[in-house]
Amino acid sequence: MSTKTHKMRSTRRLVMVAAGLALVLTCAPAWLHGQSTQDTAKKTGPWDLPKSPVRTPLPQTTGQATGTVVADSGYIREAASLNLAEVRLGTFAEQRSSNTAVKQFAKQMVSTHGSAEQQWTSLAAQNGLPSSVPLNSSQQQSLDQLSKLSGPDFDRAYMNAMVAGHEQAAGTFQRIGTYAQSAEVKRLAANSVPVTEQHLSMARQVASQVGATPAVATNPPVSGVGPRRPNDVSQANREDGRYATELAYGHIMEIRLARMAQERAKNPQVKQFANQVASDFPKWQERWTELASKHGVAKVNPNMGPLHQEKIKRLDKTPRGNFDQVYVDIVVENLGSMLPYLQKEGRAANSADIRNAVNEELPSVREKLSTAQRLDRQVQANAKGKEKGKSVSSKE
Repeated sequence: MSTKTHKMRSTRRLVMVAAGLALVLTCAPAWLHGQSTQDTAKKTGPWDLPKSPVRTPLPQTTGQATGTVVADSGYIREAASLNLAEVRLGTFAEQRSSNTAVKQFAKQMVSTHGSAEQQWTSLAAQNGLPSSVPLNSSQQQSLDQLSKLSGPDFDRAYMNAMVAGHEQAAGTFQRIGTYAQSAEVKRLAANSVPVTEQHLSMARQVASQVGATPAVATNPPVSGVGPRRPNDVSQANREDGRYATELAYGHIMEIRLARMAQERAKNPQVKQFANQVASDFPKWQERWTELASKHGVAKVNPNMGPLHQEKIKRLDKTPRGNFDQVYVDIVVENLGSMLPYLQKEGRAANSADIRNAVNEELPSVREKLSTAQRLDRQVQANAKGKEKGKSVSSKE
């Protein structure tokens, strides 16, 4: 390669990095990543499928990793895993279902998501990243649950999973499009949003045909904020109760992560941020717990779901030198997904008390997300500065 060509490519990469860092990060989806075991098969918020952390780099294998695509490796893995899950579930539904509409829907999922998965994994391979990803524990759990069903029960469970999964997927691709630094990742995410929303509309129609849970099958489109219309008041009450429960779980997790950071964070600003979260979030956690009880949830499990616990364990096992970065990454992911969940699902709640609580908490979540994003950039810059310093010292 000529010196001129090498300089031109280096310049283009630097321009892409600068543009990515200049983006205003406004929203993100996959913040809870878990729920109580008894609610696993019910409709949940738009985060349950992928559990990958937002910016956890994929281990490099062969090839030369270049540009900002590597910085987006966590997004690539998340998107590839999401598409892989749709292919696996769709393949299973093609074999197991005897309903023509369900089989046709599943066949299209296998075809479309198979092509999408290939696009994401090809991008990874082109940049020296692993070109395959396994199902995460939540996705495998969904497959295992479906394997125990047959006939109409299977059809209903599969279509409920498709509605919930595509609601989640639309938010995921919107988040990736907002957060990603590389043009390639942004483009793939943007192209995925309208396809996902089309699949969501199809999934709702087929779910309705097979008698899937009405509240799942009749939710408004992802972009809408109109009220849900369940078939009866008790169903509406249960939906709002589950919504409040998930928010309570998310707040419990944030509080536990913050208390850990109060003790172990090295960066004074990260520690100050953790102090603020530990001070502000308990009142919101109590409010969401009370609202969950009011809307039919007997008890909010203080241990949350297994994937909530997994994030806490992940931070707890993080070496001290990397603690600040991992903590801030998790917070950006969680609050980034909490924000659209409040804005869309919360404002579409059936009950006025849920909607009021959402509107009151939104400014606090926006402010803390903005602070966490700023800290994330700062911690990353500090880490790069230290690495550069070590490199210079070793050369001397």
